Amino acid sequence: AGAGAGAGAGAGAGAGAGAGAGAGAGAGAGAGAGAVVIFFLPALYMAWRMRREDPRFAGLRPFGLWLGTLGGTDFRGADISGVCFRRANLKHARLVDVKAMQRADFRDAGNLRFAYAQGTLLDPPQARQLLINGKGSGKSYAGLNLAGAFLAEAGLPQADFREANLNDADLTGADLSGARLIRTQLIGADLTGAHLTGACIEGWNIDKSTVLQAIHCEHVFLGADDPQSRQPPSGQFADGEFSRLFQEVAETMDFIVRSRQELNALLRAVQKLRGEEGNEGLEVQGVARKGDAAVVHVATPPDMDRERIHAQALREKELEMKLLAAESKAREAEAKYLMEKEHKDDLKDLFGRNLQKDVHIIAQGGNAVTNHHTQTITGSTIIGSTLNQGDIHGRLTNLARNIGPLPGAEDAAEAETKANLENLLAQLAEALKEVPAGQTENAGNVADLMENAVEYARAGKKSLLKDTGENLKKYAEALSTHAPSALQCTTEILKLLGG
Repeated sequence: AGAGAGAGAGAGAGAGAGAGAGAGAGAGAGAGAGAVVIFFLPALYMAWRMRREDPRFAGLRPFGLWLGTLGGTDFRGADISGVCFRRANLKHARLVDVKAMQRADFRDAGNLRFAYAQGTLLDPPQARQLLINGKGSGKSYAGLNLAGAFLAEAGLPQADFREANLNDADLTGADLSGARLIRTQLIGADLTGAHLTGACIEGWNIDKSTVLQAIHCEHVFLGADDPQSRQPPSGQFADGEFSRLFQEVAETMDFIVRSRQELNALLRAVQKLRGEEGNEGLEVQGVARKGDAAVVHVATPPDMDRERIHAQALREKELEMKLLAAESKAREAEAKYLMEKEHKDDLKDLFGRNLQKDVHIIAQGGNAVTNHHTQTITGSTIIGSTLNQGDIHGRLTNLARNIGPLPGAEDAAEAETKANLENLLAQLAEALKEVPAGQTENAGNVADLMENAVEYARAGKKSLLKDTGENLKKYAEALSTHAPSALQCTTEILKLLGG
């Protein structure tokens, strides 16, 4: 009986130990599985939200795509410009750091949102979706970089492309009716056959590389939310009229002016440039007001070096502004002279006698200059003027006496030319003596430029002589009221100098 009891007790103890071990193992396995679930559940949730492009997980999405595309098709360094990916499965493709993807066709491409394309035009979700389905009616793409995008035949009525970059984009046949193309970049874009009726094109940036052929357009608006800016104001564009009008605008240079004098100077500068060989196609197309300034549109032929002409026009404009200022001073001086003369005549009528008196003014060098006027002239302004005019007369007279040899003339012809030059310079010197006080500066400019012209003629510098001659004639013309023969003398002198 004792042996039986011991055996029973041992068997019971063994069974208890086995049960304890099984329970321990089960508890350990359960704890491990729980840890795995706790670790993976958040990761799975984040992956799910990133796949749905939840903006709250946008910062993690690039890393997730980078990780998910390891081992996928790698386009890094490849030029995929113009490649057709229509209906291609681009899941796990790596499109980051491609060499170029201009006008690549992604229409109906599959799983493109799972491709790693950070830093490309496929990165923003709204841009990527537009490139896939070509539908963006009424949607906003304001400020997006869509340079080189393939949007041929895209449906984009009422879409907002305000300040978007569509340079080099393919928009052939696209429906842009009523679209807002305000300050949109369209350099190099192809809009052949696009529909633009009702579009707002305020400040859009186009040039001669923008293709605007066969545009379908009845009217456009040149200002945002401004029905008065409709073009044409009534009716609609005839077939091809929009293309002709705005392709011409694309081949213009724009100048900003801020005053009427600056505008007049620019118009004179363009007129002068038109007279030069090779610049015959320059033409002012119009002036548009922009706030407190104005924009002058100057048409240029397609083959003209617009950068060179633009810089040259700015230089000529500055010179013309100085000449206009001189002419304005001349008119003021003339008005003052006429008022003084009228006042003198009134005095004659009032007193019924001549107020003629001798006036002695000491000129430079100690010579006494005696003039007879109807009133006594005093004051430092008139004395300074007389000194300047005496200096101008002396400079021109000295220039006539020391004209020196001119290139390209025979001895007999040179002697005759020099004699004629001396005579004309002497006549010019005498003519400038008649200039009133307010015109002394202009007379001095004539003397300065005449000395330069003679020097350029001696050195055979034809181009400098020509430019100097043009300016010289303008200053002489400004003096024509008081020295009528100055312009004629100047013109004849320039002919003899070869200018």
